[in-house]
Amino acid sequence: MSSATKNLLDIAEYLFAYVGLSILVVGSFGNLINIISFSRLTSLKTLASSLFLLVSFIGSQTVLVLGLLTRVIRGFSGTDPVYTSVELCKARWYLRTVAGAMSLTCVCFASMDRYFLSCHQVHRHQWITMKRARWAIFIGFCFWAAVFSTYAIYYTAPKPMSCQIADPIFSYFASYFNLVHYSLLPLSVIATFCYLTWQNLGQQATTYLRGGKRLYDQVTRMLIAQGIGICITSFPNMIWQIYTVSTQKIAKDALRTAQENLVNTICVLIGFSTHAITFYVYLLASSTFRKNVKNMFFNRREITPMKNDNIAVIHVEQPQKL
Repeated sequence: MSSATKNLLDIAEYLFAYVGLSILVVGSFGNLINIISFSRLTSLKTLASSLFLLVSFIGSQTVLVLGLLTRVIRGFSGTDPVYTSVELCKARWYLRTVAGAMSLTCVCFASMDRYFLSCHQVHRHQWITMKRARWAIFIGFCFWAAVFSTYAIYYTAPKPMSCQIADPIFSYFASYFNLVHYSLLPLSVIATFCYLTWQNLGQQATTYLRGGKRLYDQVTRMLIAQGIGICITSFPNMIWQIYTVSTQKIAKDALRTAQENLVNTICVLIGFSTHAITFYVYLLASSTFRKNVKNMFFNRREITPMKNDNIAVIHVEQPQKL
């Protein structure tokens, strides 16, 4: 192994150790506060989209713990705990992949719910109720748990100190499937419904509120901001997945493999930040959420945004031309 190749491999390990640790700590802190906030705040527990987001936070934290923690340990110690046990190898890839898929799926459901609530057709506002949201979460979990059961079968240790897909046919298929289910499909759904929601909000009549913003407006704003964050942090990994799928049959020397490993490390770390930045995006997007979090921990008093029915709506019409 040349010195250039070794240096590139070492840099990748250092990035996983230090940058990965930072993402893990910051992301875990944010996800835990999100879970507590969306579980305790009465004003958030009544919305179907909040239930979807709560499940997405749990999924994101699972991804960070199962997907990133072992790589951080490997970056510092040189040994990945997953390599020491076939059962741990299977569990890590299965649970992490299911959790990641559920997290993005629930964000997709939440973006759909916000879109339906922003529509002018009132009957669409009741399309996603709390009961239907629970069923959607249950069905989504069962679906992904069944689909990714193959990961628990094919991920193994074909040689000592390894954890990978042993079957070349399934490995080829998995590359394309990961590109679709983790990048192309969720990003398309989230981007589409966030854009449609933004369009609907821009077409609504001017609304004047007493005492602050509606909970509806706040959660919608938070979700749109989250959708933008997901698209930005997931885009590099999506491009890298497309490159990987396109070049997987090309013979590569050790130096090119090391270069691609470094690029892959950077893209994967950016991808993990998708599951780590949500809380901080919400803080930037919503002043009411900031106040709720602050008072929940310090004053133990909740600042509840106004109910949707406790508002005064004034329609502003254009004057008729003579």
